[in-house]
Amino acid sequence: MNMPNNGADQALPADSIDPRLLSLAMAFVPMQEFGTPYDPTLAFSRGTIFPALDKPFLGEEAVPQ
Repeated sequence: MNMPNNGADQALPADSIDPRLLSLAMAFVPMQEFGTPYDPTLAFSRGTIFPALDKPFLGEEAVPQ
């Protein structure tokens, strides 16, 4: 089966791409405030020693039935 070729599979010359359009993402990372860390035993079970970074994965619990 022959599919029509609309030119989408052809690479553009490097000088024809506007460099301002190449930015894929921009991140904002707020400063983390240092607080009292978890006890090592609790930290191991939670996966982090910092309470501010403790973001439990809810998975299917977050999806209403």
